[in-house]
Amino acid sequence: MATTIPFQNAKFTLDISGVAGFFGGDEVISAMGSVHFYRGRKYLGWYNSPGSYTVAKKYGRLANSRFWNGLFPGGNTDPNGFLGLDGEKGPAFIATHSGTKMSDTGHVAQLLLGECKGLKEDGEEWKVAAVKEVQKDNEAAPSSEKNGNEDPKSTCFVSVANLPPCPPNSPNLQRPWKTWTAGLPILTSVGPAAACAYFRDWYCFSMIVLGMISSGVACLVVGLGTLKFVHPKPAKGSPPGDGVLHAGSDFVVLRGEEASVNAITRGSFSLKLSGAPQNHAIGFSALLLVVQFFVQLLLIPQGTLFGQVMFLVTFACSWVYNCYLSSIDKQELQTSILMKNVLGIEKSTLKSTLKKYLFTKRTTAVVFLLLVLQPPEKAMLLNELLPNDTEVWRKWKKEVLDQLGGKGQKRFVFPSANDNAAPLAPNDAALLENLYEYTHNAYTMYLDYEQSSDESSIYSREAKMDPANAERV
Repeated sequence: MATTIPFQNAKFTLDISGVAGFFGGDEVISAMGSVHFYRGRKYLGWYNSPGSYTVAKKYGRLANSRFWNGLFPGGNTDPNGFLGLDGEKGPAFIATHSGTKMSDTGHVAQLLLGECKGLKEDGEEWKVAAVKEVQKDNEAAPSSEKNGNEDPKSTCFVSVANLPPCPPNSPNLQRPWKTWTAGLPILTSVGPAAACAYFRDWYCFSMIVLGMISSGVACLVVGLGTLKFVHPKPAKGSPPGDGVLHAGSDFVVLRGEEASVNAITRGSFSLKLSGAPQNHAIGFSALLLVVQFFVQLLLIPQGTLFGQVMFLVTFACSWVYNCYLSSIDKQELQTSILMKNVLGIEKSTLKSTLKKYLFTKRTTAVVFLLLVLQPPEKAMLLNELLPNDTEVWRKWKKEVLDQLGGKGQKRFVFPSANDNAAPLAPNDAALLENLYEYTHNAYTMYLDYEQSSDESSIYSREAKMDPANAERV
């Protein structure tokens, strides 16, 4: 008895060949961006994936020769930037011992800043004590604060990172991949291909198999690249690398040897593709995807309706799987690898490595930074982070710098705001009193910081110092 092909008496066909090379291409490209972070995933791309022409035009630009540049125009693409491994600007950095100032750091520093921003305290909301504001005669806040010198509503976060010793240039950056997850698209490509062969629809069978081969080759060739973490080595005799990353109201104090700090401020993830710099293998795999697209245009309409439906089923399942892969947060993945694989910071040691503090005033946060870092050039750091340059601010800065000392310092001692040869205006006197209060709050937090190394919580809150305990002379 002859085998009856399903839908053989249908009066229509599915003309899907025109969209086969474009639909789902962006999802495939996004999914490819994380293939280097997982062991074995490069071997699991053998399924009929959509978007062949879109993928070919994008990845073909990674190949570098006159032939490939003509076939895939638009200029050569750096694989690190293309795959999201580099290219993002990081926060500014000030090295407190060497005096180095960087207006922009790199992608790795931005990852660490994002990790510090995301630190949260489980099951508890912030409860920050209000800082005492000194005002005269029920006046509004001092005009110099209103003009932007100190926003009374601003809050600042300071994270202190105690970096471990210098990481190697090429640690193991890959993680295990759940192989079974690739089983669905692979089986839903093999099964429909077998069904097409059973009903002798060789057109659709060959197109599914060609799609499996071209997709698998592309995933394998791209995945064969070597992912490394690299950073410059410091010169012999370099001073300690302590410094501070700052971006708006967020500060990250980096404490450690110069090489460890360099890994954050100047380090980067680097991908070296197989066959670099020409990357001919990438070019041939992209060419195979282009060939697949044009052959599909010719042969898919020649198949039976059943074969076309089977071809569409493979596309649908592959597209769902690619959407799952593209949903992986690459920034979060890179941050996790940076913390665990590069810096060697496990969850069990996170509390002793990263500490985070909330301040209601930028001035308080900056004084706290000075106390933690104890920089040789204190005035440089203070003026860089608080550029305010009025008479009141200059007076306060001088008094703070005169009293900043080592760990044996007991407390800050300030005169009354009105104990001056030339009395200050009421608003200026109120501002100076506020600055004194902010300074005392910073020192109170610093004492908490010194005592918190053995505590379980990674957070501390700004403590309000009782004005009665603020010593005046």
